[in-house]
Amino acid sequence: MSRTVKVILAVVLLAGGIAGLVAVLGGEGLDRAEKWVSIGGVIASVVLSGLGVAVSWFAWRRPAVGPAPAPGVDVRDAKGVQIGDHNTQHNTF
Repeated sequence: MSRTVKVILAVVLLAGGIAGLVAVLGGEGLDRAEKWVSIGGVIASVVLSGLGVAVSWFAWRRPAVGPAPAPGVDVRDAKGVQIGDHNTQHNTF
């Protein structure tokens, strides 16, 4: 199944779900529909907050991935190295 077909299918299912929700809440009356929407909002808020905490937890625990060091190079090898120590040109200003 191609990506385009998947996107079209997702949009159709989402539109159908929203239309069904509007139809159900339209038959409930304004007062009851408002209560259902409030309950749904609380549930969505809790679920999305939990997902955000889970994503941040896993991102925090995962070590940073960077380029591999060159073979034979150690951090101690570069200690004290200064660029420009052996400059043969002496600038006079």
